[in-house]
Amino acid sequence: MSKSDLTISLNEVLFFFTRAGFGVNAPIGVAEDFARSNIWIAENGFDPCSCSIEALDNLDNHESDLAVQFKQTDTQSRFFCPGNEYLSALIASVSAVDWMSIDNQTGQLILENVDSPLLVIAAIGANQCYDWQALWLDESNHEYLVNFIELGVWEMVSSNTQPIELSKGATMIIQPLLKTNKYPVNAVVRKFVTVDEKEKILQRGVKVGKHWQGIYDYFSRCLVKSTAESRASGAGAGMVDTD
Repeated sequence: MSKSDLTISLNEVLFFFTRAGFGVNAPIGVAEDFARSNIWIAENGFDPCSCSIEALDNLDNHESDLAVQFKQTDTQSRFFCPGNEYLSALIASVSAVDWMSIDNQTGQLILENVDSPLLVIAAIGANQCYDWQALWLDESNHEYLVNFIELGVWEMVSSNTQPIELSKGATMIIQPLLKTNKYPVNAVVRKFVTVDEKEKILQRGVKVGKHWQGIYDYFSRCLVKSTAESRASGAGAGMVDTD
C-alpha cells in the first residue's frame, strides 16, 4: 500500500501525533493538546498530516518558537513570540483556549505571526468553544474567517480556493461571534457539522497523504533503540524467535 493510500484510526492519530509533538521537544501537555487538535481536524474531514507537518518542521528548524509573551489592555489581549520567529501554533493554540476559558467573551485576542492558523482553529473546536470567531490575513494575502456558530457547527469563509491547511504566517484575531450572512460575492463559504463528518471517519478511517512519513519520522524520535542487553532482558523478541 502506498503512503497516499494509508488509513489510520482516530486512536492512532492521538498516539502518533502526541509523540510527534514530543519529538520536536514540545512539553508533553502541549503535545497531547496538539494531538487532540489533530483528532478534531480528522473528524472534520481534513488530513491531519497536511495541517501539522509545517508546524512541526518549523519547530524542528527553529523557524518558530514555543516561547510566548502576553500583553493586555482594556480592550485587547495579545500573545506574541519575543524573538523574530513564528509563534508556534502548538503554543498559540493552548494560549488561545486558556484565554477564551477565562475571558467571558469580552474584547479581542491577537495572536501575532502564527505559523499554522488551522491548528489554532482546531484547538478551539476540540475544546468545544462556540459563539466565537477567528479571522486572519496570511502571508500569501489570503483572507479567512471562521465562525463557531454553535456546539459542533462551524463555518469557514475564505477569499480564495486555497485549502485552509496551507494558510501560514498570519496574525489572528479572535473575538466574540458577529452574526451575519453578508459576505463578499466572491467569498468561498463552507459549513461543517462535526458529528456528521465524524460518522464518515469512523466508518472509513482517517486517510493520510504524503506528509505521513514526516509525522512518523518525528514520532520515531520517541522510540528507544534496542540493544543486545535490552533484548536479553525481555524487551521485544527473546533470544529464541518463538519466545
